[in-house]
Amino acid sequence: MKFFILSCAAVFFLGFTSPVSAATQMANLENALMCKCDDKCGKVMINCTCDTSKKTREDFQLKLASGLTVDQVVQIYVDKYGETVLSAPSKSGFNLTAWITPFAALLVGGVGVRKVIRSWVQTGTTGSDQPQAGSESMPQSGKSDSNRLKDELDRLET
Repeated sequence: MKFFILSCAAVFFLGFTSPVSAATQMANLENALMCKCDDKCGKVMINCTCDTSKKTREDFQLKLASGLTVDQVVQIYVDKYGETVLSAPSKSGFNLTAWITPFAALLVGGVGVRKVIRSWVQTGTTGSDQPQAGSESMPQSGKSDSNRLKDELDRLET
């Protein structure tokens, strides 16, 4: 009896997983490839609504129904159109720079911003602390911050 219940449960769950799996495969395929329509829309297949994309989706479904995997279908289209059909560059060879460059730029920019902020904090000068042209230069190395503030306010009032 237990075997019968387990068999029914397995058939029940396997029956529901195959449409979801097919929909997932189709979504993965549409996300992996760009539309190759005549008007060169430049959209990922999942976002494109042109006539060419509808025909391509039908071709995807036929290829998936014939037993091909998503990777095999992607490879067929790469062989046919070249790597420009991929929605993301491959992670090998020269294309690896497309993956590394944004992170490297963020790292270098972050280090540069950190250095600039440290130099501002260490010297205590920002653009607003610089004496303006024609105003007196006040050496304030010996004054406390509250005295400096009072002096600045007095200077602005006059």
